[in-house]
Amino acid sequence: MKHALSFAALAIALAAAAPAAGADGPGLLFASGAGKLTASEQREIFAALGLNVAADGKSLVDSACEQPVGVQVEHRDMNGDGKEEVLVIYGNSCMSGMAGASVALFIQDAAGKYQMNLGFPGASADPKAEKSKGYPDLLIGGPGFCFPVWRWNGKAYDLHRQEPQEPGGCDER
Repeated sequence: MKHALSFAALAIALAAAAPAAGADGPGLLFASGAGKLTASEQREIFAALGLNVAADGKSLVDSACEQPVGVQVEHRDMNGDGKEEVLVIYGNSCMSGMAGASVALFIQDAAGKYQMNLGFPGASADPKAEKSKGYPDLLIGGPGFCFPVWRWNGKAYDLHRQEPQEPGGCDER
């Protein structure tokens, strides 16, 4: 009888920890709007971010610490080609360190499949006036006074330079 009770307690604990039936990670990620994304594209982007649905089925958590994750999604046509790019600012201190968030930019390749660019800690991705091959340079905000600027090389964003946010902000680099 003792084993039956232990098994029952384990089953209840596992059921409580599992996401609610019907929990929809892509639905939670794109709760503020999916833009022109298909359901399949939403699932692919959600999977690329490595997030999980919380046990309550109502929010997202990181896969390492299972802590709540903040999410902001923006749909932008950054290069004026009529196709939207998807910027996701997401994370927490467990997965993104002192920045508290990470930056992922999804851009369609020639085959129409969204590819993740950036994918590292950062609090924002602000377009600059300078452009390369149609895409704006991106200033990635975060802690400190020296922010990286990333430039499109025709296939992906690469680190271009550092930009001080105050005089001497990049002197130590």
